[in-house]
Amino acid sequence: MNPNKTFTGTLRAALLSAFPADRRGDRSLSFAVAALFGVGLLLVLFLGPGAAISRNALDEIEVGRVAERDIVADRELSFVDDRATSLRLEAEERLVLPIYVVDEKVGAAAIERFRVFQDLLTSLAAKKYAEDSLYLKVQSEFPGLLDKESVVALARFPLRAQAFSHADAVLRRVLERGVAAPPSTGLERYNPDYVELRRWRDGRLEYEEIPAGRLSTLKSAGAALEDEIAARRLSRPLSTFVAELARSFLVENAFFDADQSARRLESVKKRVDPVVRTIARGERLVRKGFIISESDYSKLAAAKAAVARADWGRIAGDAGFYMVVFALALLLLGPAVSGAALKKGEVLLAALGALLYLLAALAIHRYAGLARAIDLALLLPTALFAMLFAIIAGQRFALLYGLVLSLLCLLASGFDARPFALSFLAAAAGAFAVRQAGSRIELVRAGALLALLEAGAAALLAAPDAHRAVEVLAPAALGGVNGFLCGVLTLGFLPVIEQALNAPTRFRLMELSDLNAPILKRLLTVAPGTYSHSVTVAHLAESACREIGADPLLARVGAYYHDIGKIEQPEYFVENQSGYNKHDELNPRLSATVIRSHVKLGVEKARALGLPEEVVDIVAQHHGNGLITWFFHQASKEEAEAKAEDFSYPGQPPSGREAAVVMLADTVEAATRTLKKPTLARLDQAIKDLVMDKVKQGQLDRSDLTFRDLETIRNTFARILAGHFHSRIEYPKLVREARDERS
Repeated sequence: MNPNKTFTGTLRAALLSAFPADRRGDRSLSFAVAALFGVGLLLVLFLGPGAAISRNALDEIEVGRVAERDIVADRELSFVDDRATSLRLEAEERLVLPIYVVDEKVGAAAIERFRVFQDLLTSLAAKKYAEDSLYLKVQSEFPGLLDKESVVALARFPLRAQAFSHADAVLRRVLERGVAAPPSTGLERYNPDYVELRRWRDGRLEYEEIPAGRLSTLKSAGAALEDEIAARRLSRPLSTFVAELARSFLVENAFFDADQSARRLESVKKRVDPVVRTIARGERLVRKGFIISESDYSKLAAAKAAVARADWGRIAGDAGFYMVVFALALLLLGPAVSGAALKKGEVLLAALGALLYLLAALAIHRYAGLARAIDLALLLPTALFAMLFAIIAGQRFALLYGLVLSLLCLLASGFDARPFALSFLAAAAGAFAVRQAGSRIELVRAGALLALLEAGAAALLAAPDAHRAVEVLAPAALGGVNGFLCGVLTLGFLPVIEQALNAPTRFRLMELSDLNAPILKRLLTVAPGTYSHSVTVAHLAESACREIGADPLLARVGAYYHDIGKIEQPEYFVENQSGYNKHDELNPRLSATVIRSHVKLGVEKARALGLPEEVVDIVAQHHGNGLITWFFHQASKEEAEAKAEDFSYPGQPPSGREAAVVMLADTVEAATRTLKKPTLARLDQAIKDLVMDKVKQGQLDRSDLTFRDLETIRNTFARILAGHFHSRIEYPKLVREARDERS
């Protein structure tokens, strides 16, 4: 026997069993899984236990301790002095000037405001208003600008025009130089002595470096105003009015540009070269009996990095184990073993989840400095993955997926059995905790139960190596926190995953089964007969699915929505008619077209509502490709060449057990409404005939229903419908007793 052929055949069988039959030809899915496998292999190669730096004598050396022996460099080494590089970078950053930009629009607005004030006061002074009225007019336009005494004095000032003229010029000069608005924080990293001022002048952007002390602010602008006024050698009264006017209209117009300043800092960082030190061969790094300084330790760290080596034998073993885990995952998580035929999105979610789990496990083990081996499992959300997949794909799949994750934890831990055991127990506990959860709030209770189970498992695994009570209580507390957080995170992540995958989880199906949903309320309003029919079909289908071991909740939701396509033309369906039948006015071919269309319309509405694909399939398949018998017979009477395919529904026969049960429930409910005097015997016979008719038509060939299932379904329908028609059923014994009483 050829070993290579045997291995290839086994791997091919694993790959085929891992994916549903309709996904085996999906190259994009295969490529994505292969890519994620490759990324995981790289993680193992570069972050796995075998890739870690080997421990040596240098690991025991610490800053501040006395060296117990001499350490001499056995080769010439170069290393980056981080401390010196940091000092160089800090010095370069402190040389960067903060950038202020003068906003011309702000200055122009201030000048314009000054001119409006000048015109107003000149106009009011010419009209010789009384002092109070004059002040109130000014206060109305420029509230709080000047006090009453200043306004009146300026209006009566004989050199008022000169005062305004000089104030305008002084204000322009100071604003042109810039009045800065320094930020409260953010300047600490920049040069404290100089700033760069940028302004537009004659269409050009000008740059000016000025001492920080020369940059005016509103608080320090008084000196700049005084310098400008002094240069004009004005009389004291005139200079007083000019100063007051200019100060009143002075505004901040130079603003700190944080973005440009930060970009300049970043460019400086990129230009700074690291400080490289060289250790000569034979140089004594540490002297025995001397205290180890930070400088000594930098050299030691460089020497340690130089002599570090990877354990290539262990790396190869880690990579081989990872490949075995991958092959095992393909075998265990395929539908043949797990019982779950995952869709494309679910396959990708499982693969990506395993990759993220592996990354977290490797990173924690490598960098976290764990005090205990089992802490690795306590810091990983194994139960979270198990709970999510228990809800999405079932409990058995979740247990097998948890086993795969636990094997990855075993790899990351350096093949320590305790983290493996604890992670698998957490996965099992998570899958068990959500088994009975029927609402989202119960996930919180599941988290509390999971916290207790993880705490107990952590305490049991930590006890053999513990010497003090705290060495048992600490892992137990961490396990409890891990378990509870996994429950809470499941509650948070589940709605996102449900929407992303459009998955029919029981929580989402419970929400969709709410009869107060807008589409169902609209169905009740416009097509009450169809609504009543759908509710009855849901009752029949749910009960039958529960009896045969199918998904009763999926069947109920599918039944609620199976006829939503009738919303558009409800009056063409008999259950919504009250004596008048629109089909009496149509030819049979057109009537069949209207009847057939409700399937297509229903599928379109179901997709528009974002219903899970399994529910959409029920809507599409609830009539299969069966013949619309009544209108076909009518057409056959009128036209000899009537074809059956023109009078058949456009769907496919049901591909799932739930869709098949909904089809049977739909047929039985509609047909039994027409029975006259529906006795138990007549009901039972009618249901049997209807079910067998579907079998003969081949409508159930793809549904995996057995004859035993069909018998159970038939009995369930008969029992429920007998209750519905109870008041109309004539029980033989009661009839005889009634006759005896009358006689």
